[in-house]
Amino acid sequence: MKIVVVGSSHVRRLGTFIYNRPALHNFNLMNCEVKCLGIGGGKVSNSDHVQTILSFIEKNRPEHVIVHIGGNDLDILGASEDTTEELGLRLILLSQTLTTRFEIKSVTICQLLPRESTRVIASNVYNDLVIKTNRFLKAQIKDQPHCRYWKITG
Repeated sequence: MKIVVVGSSHVRRLGTFIYNRPALHNFNLMNCEVKCLGIGGGKVSNSDHVQTILSFIEKNRPEHVIVHIGGNDLDILGASEDTTEELGLRLILLSQTLTTRFEIKSVTICQLLPRESTRVIASNVYNDLVIKTNRFLKAQIKDQPHCRYWKITG
């Protein structure tokens, strides 16, 4: 099974970590090939970033895609509850594009993670937006075929 993990700098660092540890290649999953694409500062509101993701998917043709992107979309001046809904809809649209255009069997959208520090807005404001976005995603994704929401625990 081919799996692709796409996202922002978290995914880039994860890919580097795994690549530099041969014992962890493919996340130590049997019969799986795992590739990572992480875009520093990655945003789903940036059409170039989305196109980079789509090109990577087209080149690698995975069966499953794990998406971990969106935090940078919230760390902007003027971010509000409308921003959280727009971000959620963009992520759902990305998952729909992956399943229809590339016939991906399933897409997992990971919850956004809170941050201790942010670059643009106050971290407490950012973290409130993260909670609202995650709540929106969880509610909306349950009605999406071939897409699931993953709440990271541990």
